[in-house]
Amino acid sequence: MNRTVSISDAKSHLSELVGRMMYAGDHVVVERHGKAVAVMMPIEDYNEYQQVKRDRQQTMPPERAHEVLPGLR
Repeated sequence: MNRTVSISDAKSHLSELVGRMMYAGDHVVVERHGKAVAVMMPIEDYNEYQQVKRDRQQTMPPERAHEVLPGLR
């Protein structure tokens, strides 16, 4: 389940949110002043994201490598 919380709520309920990520696979979007600024997710999902990113980088020509996942490092 995806959930959206403010930064202050995330700070206040970090332990609960981490538990939901670990055991229920939840993703949490963190907002600051009503704007999404970060995502928290289970480590397995993050590792899968990183692998997809690496795979895309390896198959793209070097001049287009910046297009893999724009704005993400």
